[in-house]
Amino acid sequence: MSTKTIKKRIALVAVSALTAGLFTVVSAPVSNAAAGGATVGAVNNAATVTQANTKITHYDRLFVATMPSSTGSGVALTAVSGGDATPDVASGGGPATASARSLGLVNVSDIAGGLTAGTTQTAVLLSTGALSVYTATAANEYSAFTVTGGTFSSSTGTSMNATATLASHGGTGITTFGVVAKPSSGSTSMIIRLYTGNSSLANANAGLGDLEGQITVTIASASVAGTISPVYSGVFGATSGTDDSLTADSTNFVASKQYGSDHFLNVRIKDAYNTEVTVGSAGVLAATATGGALVNLASATESDPAADGTTTSDYVSTTAPDDWMIQISAPSTAPVTTVVTVTFNGTVIGSRTLVFTGEVAKVTLSSPVIGKTSGTANYAYFRLYDAAGNAVYSEVADTAQSSYPDTALVNDPSVNGSGSASAVTRSRLVEISAAGVITTGRVTFTCSATAGPGTIGVTYTNGSGSVVKSNALAVQCSGSPLTYSASWDKATYIPGDLAKLTVTFKDSKGFLANDVDGIANTNAQDTPSFSIGGLDKTISGPVSSDTSDQGVITYTYTVGATEGTYTGKIIFPVVDARQVAAGASSAAVVPVTLVVKSATTAVSNADVLKSIVALIASINKQIQALQKLILKR
Repeated sequence: MSTKTIKKRIALVAVSALTAGLFTVVSAPVSNAAAGGATVGAVNNAATVTQANTKITHYDRLFVATMPSSTGSGVALTAVSGGDATPDVASGGGPATASARSLGLVNVSDIAGGLTAGTTQTAVLLSTGALSVYTATAANEYSAFTVTGGTFSSSTGTSMNATATLASHGGTGITTFGVVAKPSSGSTSMIIRLYTGNSSLANANAGLGDLEGQITVTIASASVAGTISPVYSGVFGATSGTDDSLTADSTNFVASKQYGSDHFLNVRIKDAYNTEVTVGSAGVLAATATGGALVNLASATESDPAADGTTTSDYVSTTAPDDWMIQISAPSTAPVTTVVTVTFNGTVIGSRTLVFTGEVAKVTLSSPVIGKTSGTANYAYFRLYDAAGNAVYSEVADTAQSSYPDTALVNDPSVNGSGSASAVTRSRLVEISAAGVITTGRVTFTCSATAGPGTIGVTYTNGSGSVVKSNALAVQCSGSPLTYSASWDKATYIPGDLAKLTVTFKDSKGFLANDVDGIANTNAQDTPSFSIGGLDKTISGPVSSDTSDQGVITYTYTVGATEGTYTGKIIFPVVDARQVAAGASSAAVVPVTLVVKSATTAVSNADVLKSIVALIASINKQIQALQKLILKR
């Protein structure tokens, strides 16, 4: 794992009890703390505090004292004057600032005052705490601190107003000064602002000037610094052993990999202030995997995992559990679904479900086109599966999968050659993109010059040497589309119906025609057309890109509102030209008839008259039968 860079964000401790000047604190993260800094459970007194305050490197910037006080109150910066007060921009040096101390400071966003006017720094302070801030003012200028939600309890020789909410300072020489702010009772936030550039103390006392710094302080009843927060902690998917410091899954992370590749997870353990958690005495960071998967944590020196693990669990003893990498590998060529769980001192940080696909155990061939006689570009599709039924791919997110080389798929001569089809060749990989789009693999097969049925098959040879046979797929070889006919899916329609027109193509011997030769092309004069009345809307009609599927193509329309019987014709100029080329004097017209009937249930006058006539006839028959019965008696 890469070495952590020093961050501006600091996590310090708060006072848990103001007794005898002794305070229990949570230390700053290792990446921020100096050697020998305070640790959990340690006594925080003047002898052990070594977290230095930031030096004043620029005029008119608001700086925060991060050194904790051991006196039970905040301490304002001791004034520095003359040349010693001059910021040293070139070397990053400046006047001494170690005298300034804050009490109960939990977290701060930017201790160096690098934010520009109008933007805000943030901090978290205990309600019993006091925040010490400081600045430097150029010669003949006056500056002022203001506070809302709190009051100033002390300052560096400044002029403080009666309500202790404004403190000003300045003069003829370069000066440094600071104040200590305490939150008001019941306050949930406190805002400290720095105004600069005043030409007189009166203006500064009036709160005038340019806003050069602002810090918004959240007041907390108790410190949660150093306590693991589920908001900022977790286990995130990485793409490699160097893909660390994640706050979410890496863009190209996929939860399923081939058995010959490794998964990587990045562990983040932070507190509620988004600060890396550290502990005073070493804790146990552990990773366990189910299903027999092997895990390996980064070494104690934070180098990236260099090899596969040898066990299903691994742990390290560390005071800095944040930003470790875990390498997970499959134990064999068999498929594995594993749940990797990460804990620190028994607290679950997160778990992830990962899949290792195994060797190819099944190959399926499907969806062949009707092939072209004497053609080699006829095609069908194939998919690969492992023993657990997981789909496997020759490429994942445009990355070749070495465990599934595409060259392992070859023709099966024990199946091919029967009937009219033979010689299968792989023509396209089976792959899946980063977005999850699957491209099914494709093979081509050869058709003989004789139309008729046949079978094709392939084999797949795994790296272990095992050979997997596909299913024997029935295929058909046919001639070019030479004739066609059209029929509706229903004999009659009512207005508003969806009507489907199926066009069937056949070759010269009456077989369904092949799907390889075209039935249309992009030339305007060769575009298919269909003309007939009775239709209201075309859902899908003939276009220049039309191709047949299993010798047929279907178009869909919405039926119009007018009843009647309509006749029309459908034309495929490309197919008609083949008829002429084959010896026909002209192309045969393909008629189409559409019958539309009313959807109403109302009875017409003709229907009424017909019913009356039928009723009279029935009555006459009954009278005649009655007369015969009376005469017999």
